[in-house]
Amino acid sequence: MANSAITTPASSSGNSTLIDPGIRKIFYQTYNQLAPKLGTVLKVESMDGAYEDEGSYAELGDVPEVDELDTYTEDAPFSTYNTTYTASKRGFLVPVSYELWEDQRTKVMGRTESLARSIARTTERQAASIFNNFFDTSYTSYGDDKPFGSTDHTRADGGTAQSNASATGITLTEANLETAMIAIREQLDDRGNLFDCVPGTIIVPPALEKEAIIITGSDKRSNTADNDANVYNMKEYTGGKLNIVVWNYLGAAGGGSDTAWFLQAPEHKATWKWRVKPQIQKLADSVGAKNDVMYWKARYRATFGWSEP
Repeated sequence: MANSAITTPASSSGNSTLIDPGIRKIFYQTYNQLAPKLGTVLKVESMDGAYEDEGSYAELGDVPEVDELDTYTEDAPFSTYNTTYTASKRGFLVPVSYELWEDQRTKVMGRTESLARSIARTTERQAASIFNNFFDTSYTSYGDDKPFGSTDHTRADGGTAQSNASATGITLTEANLETAMIAIREQLDDRGNLFDCVPGTIIVPPALEKEAIIITGSDKRSNTADNDANVYNMKEYTGGKLNIVVWNYLGAAGGGSDTAWFLQAPEHKATWKWRVKPQIQKLADSVGAKNDVMYWKARYRATFGWSEP
């Protein structure tokens, strides 16, 4: 009998109590060891249902002075734009013949690791798509109907549109990094208030890893004969010492670009939401018993997007 395609194995009914825990252990160990970057770059949350409607609000304005016996000025936050998160389901149904388990148990265990890697790879691609589709006008999440990266994010109060992207796609240099850092600090909310953000992380594909380290990690300024201090490597003031995240799935080989880079503040709203984290389970032994086939199911439910650009 030909071996069935397997990514996760199962056991015959007589040995199920011995085999099931081993399969699950290998699956979860492999998945956790891969340490997906999505949890480093995106905020990771849990969902209580299949849908979540996340509203945004403009904060209060500056506090006005009140003279003696004068009436206080009323003010209240107002709604801006909403983001709807809808969990989607992904998974595999994996058949395993009894003979495969009996004769090639090591191979079965190896393919269990392959299943874990497949799920980790898929979730990484999904999460990275937020950045790989940065300027794609058909790829939206926030209620302003703009892509994640836009030079004209609409302000709910009708004020001047805000930009979180370069119109020319600037390359990663020391000068351009400074431009991006200033731009983050000058971002305004939907009421015209400063967000008061401080850039903290630079996210790059593998092709820009070396340049990012040279710019931010050296003691002195990069690409100059001057002996100036490298401000991006200082810890003495708020805003120094940028973290570097190198994400394989941002590169061309992973579906992105070898020249695109991103600067992120801790207050960002790029989000991954789990409804059901990756899990693996064996179907009832009666399923496939007539053909000496066991079935394992691996699945997860999740969604991703951004609530504010």
